[in-house]
Amino acid sequence: MLSLPMTRGIRGAITVEENTEAAITSAARRLVEAMMSANQVDAEDIACIIFSSTPDLDAAFPATGVRLAGLTTVPLFSAREIPVPGSLPRCIRALMLVTTNLKQEDIRHVYLGEAAKLRPDLAVGQTGKTDQLEDRMPSYRKNILDIAPYQPGKPISEVKREKGLTDVIKLASNENPLGPSPKAVAALQQSLGSLHIYPDGSCFELRQALAKRLGVDPMELIFGNGSDEVIKMLGLTFLEPGDEVLTCEPTFSEYAYAAHLMGARFKSLALKDYAFDLEALLTAIGPKTKMVFICNPNNPTGAYVNKSAVEDFLAGVPHHVLVVFDEAYYEYVTAEDYPDTIRYVREGRNVVVLRTFSKIYGLAGLRIGYGIAPGHIAQLVRRVREPFNVNAAAQIAALAALEDEEHVRRSRELNEAGKAWLYLELEKLGLEYVPSQTNFIFVDLKQDSQVVYQRLLDRGIIARSGGVFGCPNWLRVSIGTEEENCRLIEALAEVLER
Repeated sequence: MLSLPMTRGIRGAITVEENTEAAITSAARRLVEAMMSANQVDAEDIACIIFSSTPDLDAAFPATGVRLAGLTTVPLFSAREIPVPGSLPRCIRALMLVTTNLKQEDIRHVYLGEAAKLRPDLAVGQTGKTDQLEDRMPSYRKNILDIAPYQPGKPISEVKREKGLTDVIKLASNENPLGPSPKAVAALQQSLGSLHIYPDGSCFELRQALAKRLGVDPMELIFGNGSDEVIKMLGLTFLEPGDEVLTCEPTFSEYAYAAHLMGARFKSLALKDYAFDLEALLTAIGPKTKMVFICNPNNPTGAYVNKSAVEDFLAGVPHHVLVVFDEAYYEYVTAEDYPDTIRYVREGRNVVVLRTFSKIYGLAGLRIGYGIAPGHIAQLVRRVREPFNVNAAAQIAALAALEDEEHVRRSRELNEAGKAWLYLELEKLGLEYVPSQTNFIFVDLKQDSQVVYQRLLDRGIIARSGGVFGCPNWLRVSIGTEEENCRLIEALAEVLER
């Protein structure tokens, strides 16, 4: 089952300096605000808060302090704590029940001051620093603790070392099994003698060629060290604390990264039929919504939203919202009703379209992607771009790959043939999957995918466990060569004993 918002419990505790109303209410307020901040919780996300305080605190109820924090409609309950071994004097504990998209292991429990002694495992585990150590180090932006480090697929070299294998295939990161464009390789080989020269910071030649190919103004292009850097640049340009970013999940994790990096609130809704629910997103847009990310086709599911749904959505989006369409797999799409989102850029709407040279062009190792945006958007984003953010080799290879139509054609044909064959073989194994408009397939194993993932690793096959997307029973597999696809199916049959 795909991930949905769940009710989670956040634990917290704080000690109070003295048994006075001012000290108790101040401490309770500080604790609750810290619990909310650490987990990106708003008042409307809180179902209730349950407090307990040690018997030596009787000057006021902790709930009084929470009302002072503005939580006037949240149900609160206060109780006296019975004496227990290891308890601390003048201590307030809290259990906050919230509705959130965070996984249980991502919840950060908050133990402030002396209360950290109650649960040193949690006090250290959530931030990596005790309060005492933090007193001896520079302060840092607390919202960075909301950023979950990106979990890439295992590299082939690591699996060979760990498993003692010599023959390993990688079907985890949606790379082109044909490799890079031959024209790109040839162009790179010719350029090796000039690597001592800084790259063209404006990507002039690539900008002109790509603008001509797409039918846009050259200055409507934003180049990045992968399209994920363009996502970061959009966050740096437009997001501020208090802003809201909307998306659906499971999807690409960099949308949450951009929001948390800038201290914005990240809110996600459930997918509909494995694709983005544009009707729900439109309904969820509010005055604080600044940006909406739409991954189309979606990663990890491979499903897409069609032109009609996009038209209806954009017709209702207010002018203060920037809509970002991430089309990393655009070149693999075959659906006739797929939207032409660049048309909205040409019309000057507040729309950004993201694409990449990492997938069908086979240049993932060089890191180069781009965004297409109206001039009034693009010129702002260029202000936060780092100098020389796209290296010379990436620019040279991308320019050559753009003209390698034969490589693109062969890549599409291999992908379509492999997809059709894998569909049939997965059905023979009794496995359900999401029909895909990409170069990967999302498969429902109906069992713990991490176990299957590990067993595939033992056989020299790297896939992508659905657990990283909050879908523990699903497996994402890239479509490989004919030989790689056959090897995957044979291994799956063994692992599943079918």
